[in-house]
Amino acid sequence: MIRRTPHSGSGSPNRRRTRLPTRQATHTGVPLWAKITWGLGFAIILSVILWILRPVFAVLAGSAAIAYLLDPVADWLQARKISREASIGIIFTTAFVSLLLFGLLIIPSFVVQGKALAADLAPFFQGLDQQLEPTVEFVAKHTGYQVSLDLAYLQDTAPSWISQNTSKLQHWGSALFQGLFTQGLGLLSAIVNLTLMPIFVYYLLRDWDKLTASLSKLVPPRHLPPVSRVATQVNSRLNAFVRGQITVCMALAVLYSAGLLILGIDLAIPVGVVSGVLFVVPYLGTAVGIVLSIILATMKFGFGLKMLLGPLLVYGLVQVIEGYWLTPKIVGDKVGLHPLVVMIALIVGGSLLGIWGMLLAIPVTAVFSVLGSEWIQNYYKSSVFTGQDDNKSHPSV
Repeated sequence: MIRRTPHSGSGSPNRRRTRLPTRQATHTGVPLWAKITWGLGFAIILSVILWILRPVFAVLAGSAAIAYLLDPVADWLQARKISREASIGIIFTTAFVSLLLFGLLIIPSFVVQGKALAADLAPFFQGLDQQLEPTVEFVAKHTGYQVSLDLAYLQDTAPSWISQNTSKLQHWGSALFQGLFTQGLGLLSAIVNLTLMPIFVYYLLRDWDKLTASLSKLVPPRHLPPVSRVATQVNSRLNAFVRGQITVCMALAVLYSAGLLILGIDLAIPVGVVSGVLFVVPYLGTAVGIVLSIILATMKFGFGLKMLLGPLLVYGLVQVIEGYWLTPKIVGDKVGLHPLVVMIALIVGGSLLGIWGMLLAIPVTAVFSVLGSEWIQNYYKSSVFTGQDDNKSHPSV
């Protein structure tokens, strides 16, 4: 009897044997050694590039950050039938004019108020012992410790102390001069790099879309959807923080300056602007502003409740406006970081990299929060969490 070879049928043993290699190839995918080889290759190439660019890495990073902030503005102008180069020219011209007007407004005010502050210094130090006397009596009454306020003694001993330490001061001055001389090339290089920053920003901003498109082409097609999703979330959070924080800082600078002007202290506008600018690191601008304003209020009005309550009232009221209206209205909840997480990130960033670490702490934490959220979502879908074998969803045929 002649047996016929079956042509089709799901229960055919021949069909099972012929599909088995295809199933194995699908599950095997790219060999592990190939992934490791390409990963190491990219890591080595990136390390070499960073090592070569280390002299100008800070300038390039700063230029890339500025280009990232200005790219939406250039895109907005380009959408209105303005060429990319002309859009960048408009942005640069606007920035230059704004800085020029800011300098013309701030410098005269700084000079006038600085002269007023210098005129108040002499009377302040002459009557400092009388102003501190009630505080000294309070301390002596409650602690039994008598604080010496012999400022005349200090004035008599200061010249002798200076003469005794003249040799140390001369040695310190010569070391400082020698350091400036030996590091002159480094200082000159830093000045040249800062001068070249606008040129870097121009070329990065002009080719920003091409650069991002080239980077996206390096991502394997099968990984492009999740990578695009994560990149979109990261970009959204960085936009919300960086652009929102800059807007909030500008608003705070105006509010701080107005409040300190109402108090009538010297250098109100410079202190308000510094407080607003430093708020790019949360809480830093507020702390610095309170200390500076209390010192200036003390020098202007002497010791008393006004010098303490006035600055505290101004900064407290502005912080309430910032917390309950400015930040929710401008930044919103897109950053998605708990205040406790923000404080921990600032402490860790400051301990690792100082002021630069505090400046980068919030954006980096926002990026890691997106990556962590994506990892947790994948964990919830994995067989480790569900307890189901992935192979059960693809039963053997």
